[in-house]
Amino acid sequence: MTNFFPSTENQRNSLPDEIAHYILNKIFTGKLELGTRLIESNIARELNVSNIPVREAFYILQSTGIVERLPRRGVRVKAFSKEEINDYTVALIELYQIAISYSVPHWNEEHRLNIKNLLIEAKEKLSQDKIDEYISKCDRISAYIFKVAGNKVFLKFYSEITYITTAYCQSIWNDPNKTKIWHSNIEAAVNALIQSDFEQATIQLELLAKQALLVQ
Repeated sequence: MTNFFPSTENQRNSLPDEIAHYILNKIFTGKLELGTRLIESNIARELNVSNIPVREAFYILQSTGIVERLPRRGVRVKAFSKEEINDYTVALIELYQIAISYSVPHWNEEHRLNIKNLLIEAKEKLSQDKIDEYISKCDRISAYIFKVAGNKVFLKFYSEITYITTAYCQSIWNDPNKTKIWHSNIEAAVNALIQSDFEQATIQLELLAKQALLVQ
């Protein structure tokens, strides 16, 4: 399964983690819409597993903030208000600005080559219509900037916010025109970083973040 836990490079091999990845995949690509109730027994039957690892997967997903457990109503994919997404988007933009600023003195040829290769991999997944893998590659591109910046706390905050914005942006991934605009922004950001045009990279990442406000 594709690793949809943003910005993490560790392999998660437990069954609950794998189930959580599976559910995140369906949320991010719009196969599970925001507000949808998650039925433990249905997912267990779908994956041919017992209810216990599914229940554990739900607890894992609660930590991402994109599913919630409601009293007497079970677990559902969280529906976000415009106000909530606006707050998350503003925070994400601020984090991008900080990450670019901190990363400026650390870019070298190896970093430029690595982020260029990540972009090539993302473009390949997009051309193959492997949208779930494309989303994961795009996240790795953004996370790489935080890695170059060298501040693990910024990376942690980014990881927490990007769960929310990626879930909210789920309608992008079934719209080729919106996906094309999304990709053009991330491609422009990467190219700007390769050319050490950090101001332009920041502008493109801000545009990328703001798309969350336009999709609903």
